[in-house]
Amino acid sequence: MSASREKKQRQNAGPDQKALKAQQERAARKQKTIVYSIVGAVAAVLVIALLVWRTGFFQARSAAATVGDDTLSTAQFSYYYHNIRSNYANSYTGYLMGFDSTKSDSEQIYDSTNGQTYRDYFIEQALINARFAYALEREALNAGHTEAEVKDDLAAAIASAKSAASSNGVSYSAYLRLMFGPYMSTGVFERELTRALMADLVNDEKYDALYDSYAQADLEDYYKENADSLDTIEYSYLYFAAPDVETTDENGTALGDDEIQKLKDDAKAEAKEKAEEALEAVEGGASFEAQADKYELTSAGSHGDHAKVVGVNSVASAYREDLLKLGKDECGLVEVDGGYYVISFHDRYLLEEPTRDVRHILARAETTTDESGNVVAPTDEAWAAAKAKMDEIQAAWEASGKTEDDFANLANEKSEDGGSNTNGGLYERNYDGTFVTEFNDWVFGSRQHGDVGMVQHEGDPTDTRTTPYWGYHLIYYVGENEPVWMGTVRSTLADTARGEWRDGIFANYPTAELGGAKYLGK
Repeated sequence: MSASREKKQRQNAGPDQKALKAQQERAARKQKTIVYSIVGAVAAVLVIALLVWRTGFFQARSAAATVGDDTLSTAQFSYYYHNIRSNYANSYTGYLMGFDSTKSDSEQIYDSTNGQTYRDYFIEQALINARFAYALEREALNAGHTEAEVKDDLAAAIASAKSAASSNGVSYSAYLRLMFGPYMSTGVFERELTRALMADLVNDEKYDALYDSYAQADLEDYYKENADSLDTIEYSYLYFAAPDVETTDENGTALGDDEIQKLKDDAKAEAKEKAEEALEAVEGGASFEAQADKYELTSAGSHGDHAKVVGVNSVASAYREDLLKLGKDECGLVEVDGGYYVISFHDRYLLEEPTRDVRHILARAETTTDESGNVVAPTDEAWAAAKAKMDEIQAAWEASGKTEDDFANLANEKSEDGGSNTNGGLYERNYDGTFVTEFNDWVFGSRQHGDVGMVQHEGDPTDTRTTPYWGYHLIYYVGENEPVWMGTVRSTLADTARGEWRDGIFANYPTAELGGAKYLGK
């Protein structure tokens, strides 16, 4: 074979060793570049994922619970969890139980008998509330209700949240995260709130329908079987507590058990002597109030002159049985561990006093808040502005036909009472003591249908039970309604029947906690 042909054959067969080595090195470098690129890309994805994870994006969308066929994300379930948690933390029960909202829920014990933590308890209650909202919202939609019916309540709640956010110097979305946890968003909050309002709508509708459905015979039958819970008991009492005794002598030396017992017996004998003197006095015609003054019985629960309670169980258990054995205006003496009660039974009856129906229009006097967030009474200028509003309302009333319908229409148009300015200002079946003092005194005075009056109400900023308000009321007296006891029975029957109705619906909405709930209560 010639040299030229052999060279040509080698060329056709492939690269020589030097060329081959160079080719392999280039391939290796290319492979490394590909590997490094993949690793770099994966690292970038992991960094992005970590950043997204820290924002709560994935946690918020994790499945946290099921209610029937619905699966709730962590964000959705946190609405119910934090509602329960907040209500408990701000309740008297939460205060008594020593719940600390600054600590982890999962590290605080709610029930030591079974090791249940506060997180366990809040999850349990959140599932119940979520079932209520999801099941009854669907019931409302099936009944033909629409979200348009709750839009005003929704708007008011959102406005309130935004106002609170502004007062705290944070954005609306930041405020919701503070209140409902880090996974809450404005969209989730407003959707779950809408759902809850729809559920409340159909729940209240059912109660109202049941309340009005009972005939008088139904109410009387219930009373025959439950008189003990409906009768008014009228009685008087005085409590003479045995004085506390010292358990050490004048030198600070502890006394013996026998010595302490002797002191206790003497103290109780002293209380008995006073009680027997008071008993003799009231049996002779003296008032219980006069005896309370004589013996300076000033502590809470130490006396009562013609006290009235509804239901025998409302009478103190310490003397209930003895009291109910007495005849009319008969007196007695009851010994208890700490002293003696002087008691007198006056009467037991079914209160037939009728309730009263009214309509009203409220013109509020604008208030402000101080640095601590407490409500501050209106200024003179604010009062004058409220009076000007009421003068305008009264002028419109005087210019109308002065019928009940005219007043109702004016209430819907002008009243600033959100609880009645969509139903003509109507409040039905009210008993004496229902309203603030000025309002109550006018309503339960001598009235006839069609009477109209105006009262001024000054709120009490020290009363923390309700948010105080100031303003003028224009009141229209509608008339009397059925007795208080009938309203009590209606409420009991309606509430029981509504509970059974809900239980039937809830049976189709089983609940379960899912993995996403682990992000709550940590």
